[in-house]
Amino acid sequence: MSLSDHLRYLRALHGGPSNADLRQVFSEEDTGLYFAIEQRYRDVSTDDILPKIAAYYGVPVEELQWHRARSRKALALHVYTAMQNHDIVALRLRTGETLLGHPVWWDLAAIGLQLIGEEDLIIVQRHAVIDWESSA
Repeated sequence: MSLSDHLRYLRALHGGPSNADLRQVFSEEDTGLYFAIEQRYRDVSTDDILPKIAAYYGVPVEELQWHRARSRKALALHVYTAMQNHDIVALRLRTGETLLGHPVWWDLAAIGLQLIGEEDLIIVQRHAVIDWESSA
């Protein structure tokens, strides 16, 4: 799960603080950077802002760094490559469940996954995928 998706998740877990609430906590420059990180699907974060965000949400900086390394672009490339090579992927969800299957299609919001040993195609929302790997 990308850092932007994870920040939206953390915000929801903390009662959905408003933009005005965040402006009271962060400097003007940091608030602008926070919103850019949360709203964009590419990494625009700096090492300086991550400790401030981590402190606000009460999470380790390493958690944010881990999510920063898992961009939506990387997930899309992984799924696309698996489709081309007819590989099995392992998608680890936020719930802790891992789904094993062949990706049949993907778009900006979801992945169509044919689970191993199942006939039905399931739809996996991309924001629910926390990590991934090949399982070929």
